Amino acid sequence: MIITMYNGNLIDFHTHVFPDKLYEAIKNWFVKNVGWEFYFKGSSRDVLNFLENNSRIAKYICFGYAHKPNISDDLNKFYGSLSKIYKKAIPLGCFHQEDDNLVSVIKKAFSYGLIGFKLHCQVQKVSPNDERLYKVYETVIENQGFILFHAGTGPFPNEFVGFKKFEGVLKKFPKLKCVVAHLGAFEEKEFLEASLYYENLYLDTSYTFIANPTNIMSAPIELIKKASHKIFFGSDFPGICHSYERSVQVIEELSLTEEEKNNIFFKNANSFINCLMEFRMLKRL
Repeated sequence: MIITMYNGNLIDFHTHVFPDKLYEAIKNWFVKNVGWEFYFKGSSRDVLNFLENNSRIAKYICFGYAHKPNISDDLNKFYGSLSKIYKKAIPLGCFHQEDDNLVSVIKKAFSYGLIGFKLHCQVQKVSPNDERLYKVYETVIENQGFILFHAGTGPFPNEFVGFKKFEGVLKKFPKLKCVVAHLGAFEEKEFLEASLYYENLYLDTSYTFIANPTNIMSAPIELIKKASHKIFFGSDFPGICHSYERSVQVIEELSLTEEEKNNIFFKNANSFINCLMEFRMLKRL
């Protein structure tokens, strides 16, 4: 299938990379607890090589998350090293709400060259509106970074996620650049409508419109069209039970105009990333 995209390229805003020991533990958890078997086999280095060598991928955002306190700084050093080796990689940092010296963790991550953070509210068992995170948000705003939130209820709801909990962040921190994974599923309607109202709210398409072994996360096409200037393509690779190519195809097959597809596959993310990088270049002058 020939995919027509902006300049023939795509930017993948949602890929996972972990140190190998942690990566194996995560894969084993999915197999044992929910019966998910990931399509791609290989180590974290194999994941990175796949992304680097895919000719359609111009850039990719990659990250992990801190599932327990006081591992964030070591993980952030690992992520900070990736872009020195993998030229297409734009790694993010992580933090845990119970980290010692939490603001210091964030500032160090920026010093490692990281431009943002992944916060997995579901796994980390923290509401996005938890007051312990307020100082994180303030520091991220001061450093012109962003946070990629897993704040929606899909694929496994718990009491820490959901639009109502997340909207408190949007109201209290309107200058915080936020990206919400999976189109905010299973409350995709609320998140998509919010992206039209809140200037600094964006969404990614990771693992949407394809059934996983448990459920399917999707969104109304009319809202995708309205919000096509606020959506980034994301694959969720390698944590997917299908091929990478299928992640691209399902978005390409939506009833969108070429301009809307170009926005989602490349233009939106490219503009977003360039603004963050420009700030860092100016800061160094």
